[in-house]
Amino acid sequence: MLSKLLNINKTEIHQPRSVWSTFKNAYLRRKNLKKFWYKLDKKNLPQEIVNITDLFVKSESYKWTSKFWRHNIMNHYNHIIRTSPSEDALNAISWSDYAGYSFMDEYSIEKSCEKLSDKIQLNLNLFKKHPQLSLTKSINHNLVLLILYENIKSKNIFKSYNEIEKKLYLKYNPSLEVEDKIITQYMLTSLLEYEKIKLLTKKIKKPLNVLELGAGYGRTANMVLSLSKDVKYVIADLPPAVFFSKKNLSDYFPNKKIASAFEINDKHEMMKIYEKNDVLFIFPHQINLFKEKTFDISLAIGCLCEMEKNQISNYMKIFEKVSDFLYFRVWENSGLPYSFYKYYSVHKRSDYCIKDSWIEHFKDRCIIPSNQFEVGYEFKN
Repeated sequence: MLSKLLNINKTEIHQPRSVWSTFKNAYLRRKNLKKFWYKLDKKNLPQEIVNITDLFVKSESYKWTSKFWRHNIMNHYNHIIRTSPSEDALNAISWSDYAGYSFMDEYSIEKSCEKLSDKIQLNLNLFKKHPQLSLTKSINHNLVLLILYENIKSKNIFKSYNEIEKKLYLKYNPSLEVEDKIITQYMLTSLLEYEKIKLLTKKIKKPLNVLELGAGYGRTANMVLSLSKDVKYVIADLPPAVFFSKKNLSDYFPNKKIASAFEINDKHEMMKIYEKNDVLFIFPHQINLFKEKTFDISLAIGCLCEMEKNQISNYMKIFEKVSDFLYFRVWENSGLPYSFYKYYSVHKRSDYCIKDSWIEHFKDRCIIPSNQFEVGYEFKN
């Protein structure tokens, strides 16, 4: 988790809240995840989730978790325990947190249509109704997806479409068939992110070593594993998402060696299990157990803008220590969730603790939503 494309409605970012509403979110809203977890009736939870969460709430990573995600995790567990055994709990959660964008305004699409022709002639069902989305939201979602497709279809990276493992995206995202291709918003978003990752690491000839903080259900990892050969991938995340992403990647990449290392606290043991596996799952604080420059690139997609400043600083120091490059994605201007009027701007290096010595390779506006930016740095001391 630590959010994949932080799904806060645009009104929460661009329109100021009342003083009382802001104060209530910052100081009164329930965020005591540890107390919540100990009191929770866990009989409907998979035992592996229970074991992972027991370890997490006692770990150092608990302190590294933003108020926003402590609150979200509580909501997710409440949802999971209400889900019937016949339902996929994450599938149900995904419609609210990971389905994609179903709103359009000047903030989110003002740059997205600049390069599009006046007329688009496609044979598609723009009015397709998706389960658990209203017809209005479905149409908006479909139109956003179409705009995204029109922007990406002529790019070189889209030639890799047939190589993508698509089942994960189709499981959790509303889809459309366009020009004989099945697409989803997060499939195309992940492909665009992969394009930037390859741009940053283009001089690296060996198989990539990737660290991702906050993988959600595994969408970015799914793309990298689909398109990069012999990649080693470490996901540092929180429960319950870390359980679901491990399950998903294990299901869709059965030939990969996939393991978790939540109980390891020794650097030698961590490097040993890392060398033996293709994909490894850990808690965030365990990143410190890796040797310097173990990874070619660190990824932080949609998670930094939800953190307190000291948490951002901590992660940036760790990224610089363990990797050569950093790719992250944040809102252009972001109000810190559950804070008392704290804001970050992607245009202020100090807001994200970016050192003057780091080389900025790109800072580009995203296609959808166009009020997000993707940023790439090379660490230089």
